[in-house]
Amino acid sequence: MIEVTEVNYTIQKKQLLQNINLCIQKNTFTVIMGANGAGKTTLLQLLAGSIVPSSGSITINGIDIATLSPEVLAKKRAVLSQQYHLPFTLTVREVVMMGRYPFFQHQPLTIDVAIVNQVMQQMNVAHLADTFYQHLSGGEAQKVQMCRVLAQIADASESQKKILFLDEPVSQLDVKYQYQLMQIAQSLTRQHVTVVAVLHDMNLALQFADTLHFMKSGQLLYSLQQPADIDAALIKNIFDVHAIKLEQQNLDHPFIYFQPE
Repeated sequence: MIEVTEVNYTIQKKQLLQNINLCIQKNTFTVIMGANGAGKTTLLQLLAGSIVPSSGSITINGIDIATLSPEVLAKKRAVLSQQYHLPFTLTVREVVMMGRYPFFQHQPLTIDVAIVNQVMQQMNVAHLADTFYQHLSGGEAQKVQMCRVLAQIADASESQKKILFLDEPVSQLDVKYQYQLMQIAQSLTRQHVTVVAVLHDMNLALQFADTLHFMKSGQLLYSLQQPADIDAALIKNIFDVHAIKLEQQNLDHPFIYFQPE
C-alpha cells in the first residue's frame, strides 16, 4: 500500500502541490487525472521517490520512501516518464536491458536476457531489437520504454511486490496499442504489481481503472473508489467542459460524451 499524508511540494517559492492525502491499495490500477498544470506529474514523481516532498510523508507498506536508497527503490518500482529521448546511441535491446540493471552487476544473466526477449515479444517490438533507438518513431520509442519498465518489474511475486508508475503512457500510440498497453497494465495487478498512471483519456481510464483521482491547481479534489460514479459536475469542475454520462448496456463502465460550449 502507498500512503500519502499531508504532502506539499514547493519549488522556487511556487507551491505545486498542497495538502495531498492519498491511499493506493496494493494490486490495483489507479489513474490520476486533471487538466494541464494540475500537478499530476509532480505527484507521480513524488510517489516514485524521484523527488522529495517539501513537507508531509509518503510510505510504501509503512516504510518512508525517503529512507530508501536508489538501489532499493529500483528493485521495488519502475517509472515510465513522458521523456523518451536518449542522448547516446543504443539498440532497442540495450534500452530494454536497462530495466534489468538493478539486478546484475557486470553482465546480464540468462534470466535477464530471457526477460528482455519476453517483454519485447509482449509489446510487439522484437523485430526492432537490433535497431538503433534513435531511429524509432515516437510510438515505437514509447513501446520500447514500456518494455524497459516491464523488464524491471518482471520478477514480481507474492513476497516481492512491485509498483509501476506510468506518466501518459499512451500519448503517442495508435488506438490498437493504447488498448494493448492498458490491458497489459491491468493484467499486472493480478501478478503482484500495483499500477499508478497519469492519463488524459477519460473513457480509457473508465474502462480500465480500479480507482480514479482528480487534481486541480495542485490539490486532490476527488477520489472515486467506483469510477462509474463520475458525473458531469465533477468533470465541469476539473476540466471546465460540459459532458454527458452515457450508461452502456452490458458494460460495467459508462461513456463520457463531451459537449462543445
